[in-house]
Amino acid sequence: MLAALLIVSLLLVLQTGYGLYYRRQIRDVGRQLDFIGKHDSFKLITTQLQSRELSRLVESCNELLRERRALNQRFIQKNEEIHETIASLSHDIRTPLAALDGYLQLAERAEPVQERTEPVPERAEQSSHRADYVRLARSRIKGISKLIEELFLYTKLQNPDYRLELSTVDAAELLRHSLVMQLEPIAATGYEPELALPSQALVVGQAHAIERVFGNVLSNYVHHGEGRLTIHCRETESEWEFMFANPLPPGRTIDAERWFQRFYKADPARSEQTSGLGLTIVQSLVQKMKGSVRAEQLDQQFCLWIRWPKEREERV
Repeated sequence: MLAALLIVSLLLVLQTGYGLYYRRQIRDVGRQLDFIGKHDSFKLITTQLQSRELSRLVESCNELLRERRALNQRFIQKNEEIHETIASLSHDIRTPLAALDGYLQLAERAEPVQERTEPVPERAEQSSHRADYVRLARSRIKGISKLIEELFLYTKLQNPDYRLELSTVDAAELLRHSLVMQLEPIAATGYEPELALPSQALVVGQAHAIERVFGNVLSNYVHHGEGRLTIHCRETESEWEFMFANPLPPGRTIDAERWFQRFYKADPARSEQTSGLGLTIVQSLVQKMKGSVRAEQLDQQFCLWIRWPKEREERV
């Protein structure tokens, strides 16, 4: 009887000791959480007691900490992207506005006033200069309008609820039409494109969106490309693939992943009057049409592949 009583007493003491130690470990977990929260520490929760319940609690707390840190990293990255976006927009809008203001000031100085005393040839020359300044000012205005329009389209495409009405269209015919529309700037490059297009390439898409895709790709070549532009089209079992390629200068390499990054421009000097959204819009539009697009450097050539499905996906 006495032995049983001693055993029960010993068990009660052990249980009480374990309970106190367990509570101390819980308080220690709370102190660690307070420290991590106050100091924004990257530490994780640890415990000396390896019980199943406490281990599960510690792992749950650590998982929440990891998720919070990942969320903070995404927030910091998004915040940096916002600052970069604001800086890019400020530059892209301020630069043509400053040029526009300069052209208008020059036009004002060249404007004839009443009772001119200059000879007729001098007045004609000043009138010609004024017309040039007005033409340049209009060009800058068109550039700003295009930038704003691309920003508006880019914003729409970022909305996951924005949908395109898809139907069967001839992408090859739309490409030929886009080439005609860009005939003058392409001819100014001094090279005639090398084309290998089928008579017809029926894809699932939207005609205006596909024309915009081709127009942006051709405009990207005009502003940033060199050498002859090559355009090939290839049919697979389920898709039509359009490939655009042009040579790169010797020794030059490209960061293909950044070509679809918003506001990315290959020229750090940013001398071209472009928004840096052209290929970003291409990627967004193609994806809205259930297609795919990728860029790569192959044998000192910049290559861009665009694919559209041949048949409409069946809806469940």
